[in-house]
Amino acid sequence: MVPVTELSSDLRPVGEPVCGVRPIEVPLVVLSGQRRETLFARTLPGHDARTPPGHDKRTLPDHDEASRFRAMGPLRALGTLASTRTGFLLEHAPDFRGPVADLCRAASAHYAQGNATGFREWFAGRAASLDGDLVRHVGQLSESGTEQLMVPLIYLNHMWRQGDPNADAAMGPSRMPEPLGSLLGPVAGAVGMIPRFNQILMTMLAFELDGVRGGAELSHQDIAAVDRMRPAFWLNEGNRSELELYQAFYAVEALGVPLYGWGCHALECAAADDRAGGAQALRMVQAVIRNVYMITKRLIPRIDADEFRRIQVTCGWVGDEVTGVASGYQLPFMLMLDALFHVNYTHPGVITARANNLRFVPEDWKAFFRMVYDAQPALRTWVHESGDGPLAEAYRSCTAIFTLFRNMHRHLGGQVLKGGTTTGRVFDSAAANYEQFMSEMAALADDTAATSDVSRPAAPDSPPAAASRGVRS
Repeated sequence: MVPVTELSSDLRPVGEPVCGVRPIEVPLVVLSGQRRETLFARTLPGHDARTPPGHDKRTLPDHDEASRFRAMGPLRALGTLASTRTGFLLEHAPDFRGPVADLCRAASAHYAQGNATGFREWFAGRAASLDGDLVRHVGQLSESGTEQLMVPLIYLNHMWRQGDPNADAAMGPSRMPEPLGSLLGPVAGAVGMIPRFNQILMTMLAFELDGVRGGAELSHQDIAAVDRMRPAFWLNEGNRSELELYQAFYAVEALGVPLYGWGCHALECAAADDRAGGAQALRMVQAVIRNVYMITKRLIPRIDADEFRRIQVTCGWVGDEVTGVASGYQLPFMLMLDALFHVNYTHPGVITARANNLRFVPEDWKAFFRMVYDAQPALRTWVHESGDGPLAEAYRSCTAIFTLFRNMHRHLGGQVLKGGTTTGRVFDSAAANYEQFMSEMAALADDTAATSDVSRPAAPDSPPAAASRGVRS
């Protein structure tokens, strides 16, 4: 936390290696304001679930929430949703206690045996032994406690429906045995979370850190130590590939924390026409993207395709009324980069996948990233109109490594994903799924590369692409 005027542009790798990579230590931008302790904690519009006792029924922000963020300015708005040390991750380590969390931990060992009939018999017996007053007790939890309860509930809901992690993805709706079946809907309604497995749940809520007790305040050093991260709940406990799948996604947010402050600072420099400050901010953004690129490049090849399928593919509730998905489109890091650099999606499949995935993203997050995308002047427009060489160089250094990241994801992700999808769509065959993924990711890499062209100002994306990121007409 160093004054901007005293920062050196000579950023070098320092400190201990993370997952075999020595990351660049990027200073943190100090955010003002107080963020809430939950990611969701708002009632979904039109959700028919009963609000448990002890909770106020809340509504999602209306379509003008982005305007409120614009009035606040990028950095102040960011401070309502993220923190200096942890970004969009929670400020306190998740603390999973109680009978539902205990059942979820025990269930993973039975689920991993691959016997759907035996697992469901065991599950039904254990569920029936839970306290009959469980729903009433849950109503007395704090908002943060209720949100954390959703994590084991969603894992249990997935395991009950799937039964066997080695089987093809289960189709159609499902309901857990009582009292869990009656608990899931009201808790989801109180929290404002679609009760399906998703990437925000997996990456940002379902983690533990070696040496950090549940509920402890987290430092940036805590969360950036990706090697110390463990899943709070396993689907194949102790499996190395499962661990590295979780770490690969978690690393994006953990190492991505400085992005948000520096990205918002760059926008405020654009508004003030502070070219030197903007170039400095963009050099910091480039270093953050490089850190994420280097570590995920190391982790993704370690993920076994079969383990990926057991976790990601079977969790996509295809054929269900809400179609749960678990995709990187949901992560704030990717939402921020797309918005900051005006990546305009062109491939119809990518647009469809993003629209499906963003249903699982908190509405105020989407409003915030709409504000970033709509900021005037747009970052690329400002660079274009400034004619400033160092500013343009700093800008292009960001878009170049962002494009490199997406090309790396296309190549390595394609090797892991063969045979399954996490976008909630059905394909005729594994080959068709793979071909579609590679086609979509190639188009997305091209869309990202196009942002490097500062010879022209930024232009709005198409109405379908805008709608897919939550813009209402």
